[in-house]
Amino acid sequence: MTTRRPALMFKRAEFLLDTLGAIAVALLCLLIVVTVFSREAFAYAVPDSIILVRELMVPAILFPLSATTSRRAHVAIDLFANHFPDALNRWIAAVAALIGIVIVAALVVAGWQQFVNNWNNGAHHGGDFLIPKWISRAAYFVAFGFVLMRVIQMFFLDLRAALTGQPAPAEL
Repeated sequence: MTTRRPALMFKRAEFLLDTLGAIAVALLCLLIVVTVFSREAFAYAVPDSIILVRELMVPAILFPLSATTSRRAHVAIDLFANHFPDALNRWIAAVAALIGIVIVAALVVAGWQQFVNNWNNGAHHGGDFLIPKWISRAAYFVAFGFVLMRVIQMFFLDLRAALTGQPAPAEL
């Protein structure tokens, strides 16, 4: 029972990130429609609409990445891998996950540095609303932090599959 609790909490956190990503997409759509309509109908531009769209793109794109990773739903080209034996493919998956850890860890570190820098400097976007830059940097850090945890989990599952000769689970 206690081993399932962290997995359940992680699934709930991913569900929350997915929901926030969907809300960001809905807000993007609404903002774009209102901006286009107000420009055409009233010759009025929504203040900071370009900045708002740019800031909403971060959660819209990055928040669902952790759940995508847990489903192993990334884009893959299996043109050559389909011709390899299953044992070799399991090792390739483990090495790919290890490379993914290095890459995503670099993104997490960069995201943390950007967040801390913008938080300490009080940096904000110009415009009417003076939106702080740290908000999207924090979202970036959180999103890639969850992706990193999933890629680490995927590495250990793929490594176990390669060592035992058993197939890795389709979902984490």
